[in-house]
Amino acid sequence: MNLKGFLKFWTVFWLIFSISCSENKYSDLVKKELASGVIHDSLFLGLRLGQSRKDFFEICWDLNREKKVTHSELFPFVKYPLPKKKSLEAENDITMLFYGDFNREKTVMTGIQLQFYYEAWALWNEAVQSDKLLLAVKDSLEKWYPGNDFLELKKDSLQFFVKVDGNRRITIKPLDDNRIVKAKIDDLRYVLDEK
Repeated sequence: MNLKGFLKFWTVFWLIFSISCSENKYSDLVKKELASGVIHDSLFLGLRLGQSRKDFFEICWDLNREKKVTHSELFPFVKYPLPKKKSLEAENDITMLFYGDFNREKTVMTGIQLQFYYEAWALWNEAVQSDKLLLAVKDSLEKWYPGNDFLELKKDSLQFFVKVDGNRRITIKPLDDNRIVKAKIDDLRYVLDEK
């Protein structure tokens, strides 16, 4: 075997090894957290995992009346400008879009989809692209939902982050847009039951 073949073999071996180690670490974490019996159902703005679809819409309606949220240009998402930090410039203002995921019967909220973007986003402004926003979103989600750290996983050359605390799983999806960072919070009790 020549040097080039040897290097290729070891590169493929370590890639497969690191992916399987990451996946094993993730599946071990899921088992451990679910076995703990800890239930995290609180989300934000009064929303909770496990609440009814009717409650989701009533809470969103009330928040809209209070002018805390509005409809989004991306149907069916709800638009929520995150509270501004006094120390940051307006360029760093972030908007979060959200919408509930419901069980097969469409009666119980089993998760919530999230999308984040900088208000000042512009194609030519590198400081407000999704690859920069990803770190801010990850840091914010770790502060909002303390517990385990995010694991960095790679699948099919795509990078994503996942965090599991009790029944709550938070996933930051691979970047597929230069403006938006997508994430999802779901209740593993429902997700695993539906498989």
